[in-house]
Amino acid sequence: MKLAIRIADTTISITFLGEAERAVPLCEQYFRGFLHPAEIADAEIKVSILKNANGYSTRGGKAGNPHFEQQLISREVFAWLSRSPDYEEGFPENEATIASSCLDGLLLFDPDTAAGRIYLLNEGPECFRPLHRLLWMYLAQVLGERNACFMHSAALVKEGKGYLFLGDSGAGKSSLSKISDGAVVLSDDSPILGKRNGDALVFPSPFHQLNPSKGLDKEAIGVSARVEGLYFLSKDEKLYLDGVSRKEAVSMILKRYILFFPYLSGRAKSALFDLILELCHRLPIHNLHFCLDQDVWGLIGDPHAGGKDEEF
Repeated sequence: MKLAIRIADTTISITFLGEAERAVPLCEQYFRGFLHPAEIADAEIKVSILKNANGYSTRGGKAGNPHFEQQLISREVFAWLSRSPDYEEGFPENEATIASSCLDGLLLFDPDTAAGRIYLLNEGPECFRPLHRLLWMYLAQVLGERNACFMHSAALVKEGKGYLFLGDSGAGKSSLSKISDGAVVLSDDSPILGKRNGDALVFPSPFHQLNPSKGLDKEAIGVSARVEGLYFLSKDEKLYLDGVSRKEAVSMILKRYILFFPYLSGRAKSALFDLILELCHRLPIHNLHFCLDQDVWGLIGDPHAGGKDEEF
């Protein structure tokens, strides 16, 4: 069975093989609002349960060292797969292939074709536990080849302009999203940033911290906007801006705020570096200290607010 989703003008087909079809209702819930009836896709991933995994664990390989998530050596993964009696060959095996894992799940990605393969290695009731994370990682890899990425941030659109509020967990991304009346929330946790026709745009994302029973507002699906503001977010007792050097901003974004950056191809990493460099060169960059009972948007709209950002 197949599902197709569309994010950031990219259509991805997900094919569920054999018993993995039991995950279809789960994925329909994950991607509600982003499901797409397209028959032609830009990329395809296949999902299956690999039985008789011979005790192999992606949580540290055969040694059993615990790892929630890690990148693997692709040639070692293919060597192990070739010894599994239920493995069916067909996925391209080359030096460019990126192999990674989450819990008892394995992801293969071919940057040249954008093809993906997920193997779930646990046959028990928890076999689908890593699926959400592995699909998210795969989508990040596909977007990376198309000069886009998931950002650990909140993306809001106000009067047609896009704003990115970057912050670690607890910095206030969801809180700010909830109090921003009149703004369209594209995601309060991991919107998509991409370069299209020379502009840096923000797009909505199926990954967020919003009420899971509600999800994104319908008006947010399909919206995109040019990024006009970039802010590093933190809760404070008073509301104010201070400047951030462009060099520091680029470094922080690359190290902390592009989700799944280590799992991208070298080509994708290079393109995203250029995108972030251009964005930080074009925009003034600020730290935004905010409290819930004051007018954040009034401060953002004040051209004289905040410290002066430094050049490289």
